[in-house]
Amino acid sequence: MKKRSKVKGLLRVLVILETILLIFLLILIGKVLTESHAEKQAAKKEESVIKGEVVAETEEKQKAAEEKAMREKEEQEKKALEAQTANEQTDGAVNETAENTAPSNAGSADPAEMQTQLENLVNTEYGAGGTVAICAGSVDANDLALVGGGPMQAASLIKLYVAGCVYENYGNVSVYESYAGETEALIGSMIRVSDNDSCNQLVTRLGGGSAENGMALVNQYAANHGFSDTHMGRLMLQPNDVDDNYTSVRDCCNFLKMANAGQLEGSASILEYMKQQERRSKIPSGIPGGVIVGNKTGELSDVENDAAIVYGNSGTYVLCVMSENLIDPYQARQFIARTSGVVYEMMQ
Repeated sequence: MKKRSKVKGLLRVLVILETILLIFLLILIGKVLTESHAEKQAAKKEESVIKGEVVAETEEKQKAAEEKAMREKEEQEKKALEAQTANEQTDGAVNETAENTAPSNAGSADPAEMQTQLENLVNTEYGAGGTVAICAGSVDANDLALVGGGPMQAASLIKLYVAGCVYENYGNVSVYESYAGETEALIGSMIRVSDNDSCNQLVTRLGGGSAENGMALVNQYAANHGFSDTHMGRLMLQPNDVDDNYTSVRDCCNFLKMANAGQLEGSASILEYMKQQERRSKIPSGIPGGVIVGNKTGELSDVENDAAIVYGNSGTYVLCVMSENLIDPYQARQFIARTSGVVYEMMQ
């Protein structure tokens, strides 16, 4: 009996030890599985981060490549224009010597004569399709040379009038600033880099939080200052089947003349921002280096515009070229640069 009792006791101990060992093994297995799962999660997280960094780096490289391609394209256009101008100047010099003709009137700034030469330029060299209009002349002249005209799609040229209207209502706009100087920063961004969001924010703040009211104020501003062909009917990049943004080459030139004379609120600031313009492949590219130019461009898929004030050696003048419904936007940009070079020569 005693032996049997001892055996039973040993069996109980063995069962208890076996149970404890089993529990220990289960705990150990659970710990291993937990650590393995954690390692897998960490690996997945690290892989996700790496993929995100690769995607970000790829997007950054793609953006840099696109910007480089755009700069190279503008540089090629500028070089092509310079080569064309140099060839024409050489041909003109040879023809003048051979034929003993009288000097041309290229240096004349007479509006009627300039208009005739610009009409000839359009008839002989413009081939981009659609409609083109040109306005040019001295800031001191009463009359301007005008080819074509009337309201055309403004694209980002409308931002000149938004800037003028904001300066005229500066106090009402600046109350919405989230930091000191924000209004000025938005105007600068809108003109220098043609930022659409900055323009839309300013228009909405003009209207006290209503874009519709803001656009109405811009239109009233245009009417008050005699810019009769100018109208704002939509925010930037906002689809609108009913209305659009319009201006004319004459309105743009008159705006720049008035700004040069200090007749508009914020004139000096607007002109300074135009001198800092980053898009320089149109009017500025047709003018010799070292000449100060302030310009504001406007582009849509079938629109190429540029308005500029040029501080030439023989005086300051304004030039605006607008083109719409284009078949060949590249040719339109080249034509604007070519027109700029011709007007520069006429104004010297």
